[in-house]
Amino acid sequence: MVAFGEESPTSLRERVVSTTADLVEYRTTADRPAEIEAGLAYVADFFADADVVVERYSHDDTPSLVVSLDGSVAPDLLFHGHLDVVPGGDRLFTPRNVTEGELSGRGTADMKGGLAAMMHVVRDLSRTRDPPSLALMVVTDEERGGYDGARYLLEEEGYDPSFCVTGEPNNLDGYMDVVHRQKGVIRIDLRATGRPAHAATPEQGESAIETLLAAYPDVEAVFEAATDDWPTTVNYGLIEGGATVNQVAESARLRLDVRYPDADARDRVLTALREIPGLTVESVGHGAPVDTDPDDPYVRGLQRHAEGVIGQPVNLTCKPHTSDLRHFATHGVPGVAFGPEAYGSHEDYEYLVVDSLPDYCRTLAAFAADAPYSASSQ
Repeated sequence: MVAFGEESPTSLRERVVSTTADLVEYRTTADRPAEIEAGLAYVADFFADADVVVERYSHDDTPSLVVSLDGSVAPDLLFHGHLDVVPGGDRLFTPRNVTEGELSGRGTADMKGGLAAMMHVVRDLSRTRDPPSLALMVVTDEERGGYDGARYLLEEEGYDPSFCVTGEPNNLDGYMDVVHRQKGVIRIDLRATGRPAHAATPEQGESAIETLLAAYPDVEAVFEAATDDWPTTVNYGLIEGGATVNQVAESARLRLDVRYPDADARDRVLTALREIPGLTVESVGHGAPVDTDPDDPYVRGLQRHAEGVIGQPVNLTCKPHTSDLRHFATHGVPGVAFGPEAYGSHEDYEYLVVDSLPDYCRTLAAFAADAPYSASSQ
């Protein structure tokens, strides 16, 4: 293999596990900027003796970096990883020793395991005779939407790769499957307005809470009527209303988290919600879906190399979760999610299956070494 020569799977696995454990010890949650800076410095130092270009960036106090083998903002291939994690108890930031083939801890799945593997692949490829046109983007705000990381680097710093692979795990059986579709997300506020009155004389007012509750069956019917092959889903995530218990509520709000497969499905939901009497509808946040052509030469190239490494079929699949891939899609850059085998993202037991690391690294290395891809290379 071009990057790893005759290195044994055990040696390669141990290298990546060690780096993953180091990264997990940095408590890189949004409320700990010093830990994020320290973790990013660790990533930069990892490449200190490699023939690479490391560019540091910051936007709205959100740091990021890009490691490039050729210094180009438009490489043939870009690996993407995020260093930030969701909060958790203290014990989750002390990675446990590998037991029964698993390394557990916050971020081992989402996504410091994938990031560590990509770091090793990029560094090893930088030491080959003919390094590919490859970069690694490391951001620190994916869990907060990615607007000051991936979006900023693409839209304002001019990064424009031909293809992107983010190392997010599938959290699904068939970990080497390639995720080429992800749902979009839209956050919607449904608001009702009432007329306040004393609680002793509720007939003199109009309760916004009652209006909102009365509309709920109609809201529910919007999503039950979905007929898409990959259905639109809703989570009723936040509800609030009224100012005090002894007053008829003047206002009430229900916030929805809607996951949808394409723009038509999103528009159908918004249109139907706006037809419900008594409610105002406001979109308060949006992330585009990802729908990378399964016949894209890079997608087929990754699938082919993965199958060559593991010796069995690799599927192209879809996943309802969003990721920074949506920023690449909005920017016109095709991409996929492809990570090592890992489970329990955001959960108390989050873990990386360490035996998946050699196959994962070798697949990425072979895929990168053969870039660029075109229709004639399929």
